[in-house]
Amino acid sequence: MRRHQLRCLWRPSLTNLLAELVALVAYAPAVVLVHELGHALMAKPGGYRVTSFGIGFGRPWFKTRLAGGVVVHVSPMVLAGGACTAIPAGPVTPKRGLFHAGGLIAQAVLAVVLFLLPSHWLIDRVLHFNALVALTNILPWRVGTSASDGWFLFDTLTGGRRGGLLLAQRKELERLAAREAAVESPVGTLWAQLCLAWIDTQVGAAERADAFFTEDPPETAVDPWIDAVYHSVRADWHRLHGRSLAALRTVRETRAARLDELSPDAEGLLTLAEARALIQLESQPVAERVLARVVGHTGPVARQAAVVRLLAAIELPTEELEFATWRVLRQAGEAWLDPAETASALWQASVKLEAHGRIDAANGARHAARTLAQRLLIRVEWSDKEALRRRLGPAAGHRPKSELAARS
Repeated sequence: MRRHQLRCLWRPSLTNLLAELVALVAYAPAVVLVHELGHALMAKPGGYRVTSFGIGFGRPWFKTRLAGGVVVHVSPMVLAGGACTAIPAGPVTPKRGLFHAGGLIAQAVLAVVLFLLPSHWLIDRVLHFNALVALTNILPWRVGTSASDGWFLFDTLTGGRRGGLLLAQRKELERLAAREAAVESPVGTLWAQLCLAWIDTQVGAAERADAFFTEDPPETAVDPWIDAVYHSVRADWHRLHGRSLAALRTVRETRAARLDELSPDAEGLLTLAEARALIQLESQPVAERVLARVVGHTGPVARQAAVVRLLAAIELPTEELEFATWRVLRQAGEAWLDPAETASALWQASVKLEAHGRIDAANGARHAARTLAQRLLIRVEWSDKEALRRRLGPAAGHRPKSELAARS
């Protein structure tokens, strides 16, 4: 009798458990889909371009490519979540918070709709699960290469200094490249590989980008912004290999081909690459005239233009060099497009200024260079540290082997 009663008590609970599990398999992907749709709808207002969108992880069961190269996919691990992958459509601005908040906004709308519906056990479960997913995403956490929407929102509200450094994003970009390649997203794959090549040039390891630049990118993946980034990085890759004329030709041909399509920021990136090539060719006056194109710009391009002007002023009279140095120092603490270039330029300026007796300016430049160099070396991956030390040179305490031998 007791055994029979236990069975009768267990059957309903087992049935309920199976019902809960079946329902979870149905509504969990639906809630995730709403969350990712929120990100997708807020991508354009937030200054992003969606490259792939789907639920689940692993090799896709289904995928299709929409206009603009967006890949929509469904993968087997649907209970593991979903992803709306998007890339910047220009320099990152505080508007990016709209994209990161998009999922939470969509979930808030879903919560209101569910709350207004008549009470039902399934609606209650969906409402609770929706709240759990929202709470998981709104809390600011980061583990390895994964981070919550709340973490990105907090980073945006505090000036973007935690997640904005390209040099510190190698692992995230490698993961992005693998994921986008798995769903065969041409835009996302190209962007991730391009950013990895950009890191290689910034740390001074241009040879690592050789394989990437041997072939032109697929035309289906290129828009004016991506094209400008691609050719500005390619120009710097040529320059680091000592091919200054090839760098100059790359920039000028791109500008001529895209003349009416380039945004001011895209034009600014190409201008910086052109000026760097001219400085390497010892054509500083021409570089100064080229840099006049970015007068009136704001944001990262304008800040980096001040650094390139400083490089052009290294051999100029002391007063002009000191003015160019202070112009960069006034922006200390801001985000730089190429922070390694900034640290190196400040160190070179400090050496010249000290030789001419401008001690205050020299000390300020030296301190800023060392601080920036130390910050970079802390944040980059181990595989990049040695190459970055060589590029930073004395600013990072690095001495060439020949110099060390001579000193000993």
